[in-house]
Amino acid sequence: MVLPNTSIINKPAMTRGLLSLAIASSLLLVGCNDDDNDHYVSAPSVSAKFIKTFTANDINSSFGLGSTATPVAKCGVTIEKVSYDTKGAADEDTNATAALMLPTGDAAECKGDRPVLLYAHGTTTDKGYDFAQVGNAKNPAVGEANLIAANFAAQGYIVVAPNYAGYDESKLDYHPYLVAQQQSTDMVDALDSARSIIERKKRANDANYSKIDDSGKLFIAGYSQGGYVTMATARALQDKNEPVTAIAPSSGPYALAAFGDEIFSGNVNIGASRFAPLLGIGLQAKYGNIYSKKSDIFLDKYADAQLPSNTPFGELVKAGKLPNNALFQKNPSDPRLAGLSPGKLFSILGGYDDTDYLIKTDFRAAYVADTQKNPDGLTLANSNNLPAANPQNNLRKALKDNDLRGYVPTMPTFICGGNQDPTVYFDTNTGSMVKLIQTEVAKNPAKKLNITVLDVDKDNEADRPDYQTLTIIGQASMNPWKVNDVVKKVQTNFSNSVKKVKDDADPNGGVAALLAFYTNYHGDLVSPACTEATREFFNQEFKPV
Repeated sequence: MVLPNTSIINKPAMTRGLLSLAIASSLLLVGCNDDDNDHYVSAPSVSAKFIKTFTANDINSSFGLGSTATPVAKCGVTIEKVSYDTKGAADEDTNATAALMLPTGDAAECKGDRPVLLYAHGTTTDKGYDFAQVGNAKNPAVGEANLIAANFAAQGYIVVAPNYAGYDESKLDYHPYLVAQQQSTDMVDALDSARSIIERKKRANDANYSKIDDSGKLFIAGYSQGGYVTMATARALQDKNEPVTAIAPSSGPYALAAFGDEIFSGNVNIGASRFAPLLGIGLQAKYGNIYSKKSDIFLDKYADAQLPSNTPFGELVKAGKLPNNALFQKNPSDPRLAGLSPGKLFSILGGYDDTDYLIKTDFRAAYVADTQKNPDGLTLANSNNLPAANPQNNLRKALKDNDLRGYVPTMPTFICGGNQDPTVYFDTNTGSMVKLIQTEVAKNPAKKLNITVLDVDKDNEADRPDYQTLTIIGQASMNPWKVNDVVKKVQTNFSNSVKKVKDDADPNGGVAALLAFYTNYHGDLVSPACTEATREFFNQEFKPV
């Protein structure tokens, strides 16, 4: 079968909650107050730099968000960049930066006590990813940054969005990808630093800060990697009894150990050759025993792979530095891998290659052998759905250590995703978390939980008769927001977006339409849908009137 040029192998996968490249490249660089006003506020570890101010009209007319159900801007937005100190995976000193988005204007929603949104962005391989570059089509963060600026800062939220250690101006030469302790610490460090800047600049009568106050209400949200980071940050703050108003993790790899087992067992996800170097290098920095040298895990020709990189991923592929998506050898000879399924269609099309693959076959075989001797609870009938009790493989041990199963959020929580996601598997990750939370409620009916779970994709509900697209747990049924109306609107918008993506690729519903569906699903379809639902959840239930 000859595939058209839209195949998964040839098309870079969307690995974060961004708008399509076509939309991002069409964004206009519009803004005012763009003069030489680079004022700084300095402290022994915290500084802030003015970047740009956008009017509400700028946001409405030039952010390219017309297909994302983004509401009309109520406020203008001023962007500042905060620099702060944090820690790396090995607890080494390092630095990082974050975008600080401030609502501006005279509308009631734009001044006075304002809630804070701490936002965690999705996976990127681009070292220059800078969430402070709202409206700047030359920066890879522009799509996601515009989406959050328009949906939250322009609606009256103070937004704090860390770039994470290892990105932008950070001196760390790697990123602690999905290292729960480091990522949650990084988020809290960014939040504390941004709040200190707000307090200090208000005392200095800075005009950008004079009309707003931190209300003390804290919301945390994120997509993909950011969904995982949101959950990990909520857990860290909950353990410290720090108040959090509500959280909204979306499409995150919460069940990290089970997710890793599923991929290594053959169901290769879209974006695999991006995630694997980030994860392997980050976990090696944390634990020191994932490999002795990179060539222990990566094919020799890819042993120098280093992500994030200042070189765009597509150029790395063209230069032979990384494969586009193939993770494993197509026909492995190692008997430990005999009989494994090649996974779903998206895995078959892009997950394997005869020679141009990333993970060494013997490394994979050793991992798989351990999954068979020490299976994850999610794969066993009548089990506890928790990670394997005693994995022996070092990578599996590290994944278990960073698996979020077992955490039960005590703050109001909205969990969002799409069940056909080929990048972060919904049933494995969101599904397992929901089962465990429901089990906790069954064991402790008096426990006051408030959790809403939304699957934005109802298009295949006939194929999933035992699954619900909306799950209400605990006191969430008492929420005064119009959840059924919101769900109907979000799911309808999602279905319409799916149809447009397929029709644009192939109106006759052929292979091109299917490939467009897969490659756009995680980043271009589910991300804006979950952003819309998150905004409604926060606004209707928790945002001060």
